[in-house]
Amino acid sequence: MKRSFGGQMTLTVCLLLLTLTLFSTAAQFLYRRLTLDMLGKAVTSSAEAAADMTELLGTEDARGIQQLRLQLNYTARATGNDTVVCDETGTIIACSCGLQNCEHLGFQFDPALLKDVSAEQSIFRRSEKLDCYGEPRMTAVSLSQAKNGTTRYVVSSRSSAVFDQWLREAVRLNILAVLVMMALAIPVVWYIVRQQMKPIKQMTAAARRMAHGQMDVRVDVNETDTAELNELAVAFNNMAQALAQSERKRQEFVANVSHELKTPMTTISGYMDGMLDGTIPADQRPKYMEIISAEVRRLSRLVRSMLEVSRIQDQGIPPERKRTFDLCQTAGEVLLSFEKKINDKKLEVETDLPDLGARTIADPDAITQVIYNLIDNAVKFCPEGGTLGLAITQAKGGKYLVSIRNTGPTIPPGELPLVFDRFHKTDKSRSADRDGWGLGLYIVKTIILSHEEDIYVTSRDGVTEFSFTLPKAPSP
Repeated sequence: MKRSFGGQMTLTVCLLLLTLTLFSTAAQFLYRRLTLDMLGKAVTSSAEAAADMTELLGTEDARGIQQLRLQLNYTARATGNDTVVCDETGTIIACSCGLQNCEHLGFQFDPALLKDVSAEQSIFRRSEKLDCYGEPRMTAVSLSQAKNGTTRYVVSSRSSAVFDQWLREAVRLNILAVLVMMALAIPVVWYIVRQQMKPIKQMTAAARRMAHGQMDVRVDVNETDTAELNELAVAFNNMAQALAQSERKRQEFVANVSHELKTPMTTISGYMDGMLDGTIPADQRPKYMEIISAEVRRLSRLVRSMLEVSRIQDQGIPPERKRTFDLCQTAGEVLLSFEKKINDKKLEVETDLPDLGARTIADPDAITQVIYNLIDNAVKFCPEGGTLGLAITQAKGGKYLVSIRNTGPTIPPGELPLVFDRFHKTDKSRSADRDGWGLGLYIVKTIILSHEEDIYVTSRDGVTEFSFTLPKAPSP
């Protein structure tokens, strides 16, 4: 596989060479046509001018022919075109050589060369083999009428080798121009391609480092690069940051799971070893068996919670599980299930529920779990004699807003964005919440987001409030 720089450089140079070649070929073709047209017009003009001189000077006597020779000689030296005058039979009677005994005199042209010419129009041929000159020549023929009514043919010509030489010179100059332009363009192209490949190489190197676990790598965003490369660099940095956060959360998740599993597993292992080696007397074993059973149940709840979260994240809430139910009735039933805990802590309960109920469309079991987890969290952290609140109000956009609040310690602002994270506890020592796993609020958030709704938390002035939205059911 070709490397990016070499492939891009080769492609760019080939395209540049192709462009220059096409341009050079088109210019060569245009130059050929313009040159041929220019020489043709020059030769034709010489023939027509010589025809006019022939009519003016006459060819009836030797004196007129002599004067015509002199004029043709002057014209030939000025234009570079050779001109001869022929009689009706095509025999040359005057030549622009200017010599008295010109070798062209007396030569007779092929009648086919002269037959198409008329008084109204001269004829021009790109290449005509003229035996009197012994070479192909660009030839123009004009007709001249003498004063006595005789017909004269005027033939002007120029060697085709001149035209061919001009074309060869043009080709040489074109090739030289292409080579010079390529020599000047290749370093510029090399520099441009090199600059364009530089950030891509940086990203490649950064990606390799990330593959080896270095999640802190970033690529530079250079203002001199193209907008597309800058957008790619920004996207790469955002991806790297997201991967770093994901890796950090994964490590925290593994550490938290390990920490949470360590305590019950240690307890279970210690008590089991004590019973097996006789350290725990037989009469006390039922007590410790109950502790072991409680720890196993705690492990079972953790596994079930993690499986439930994984299922919701992977599959979401199936539409067939959503149905219409009364949100007020569900919230009231959940609140009643905490009656004993509320009475034990002597909490004051404040409710604000619509008299006509609040019908919503959602998964009843999932929403029951959400309300249960939030009330359980509120009761757990509400101090003895504190206040517990439950409210369901109408919100904008055809939704209900469910709010559960409790008095007690205020959550620090820096902790608020983290309360919904897995295994997160505001008490880092984990002693304040012995029975909790730090999964309750994470499950709540997962369920609400799977319903495509919002959830948020506020904590100020000794009051912490969790709120989430649910859609209103259409009126029956």
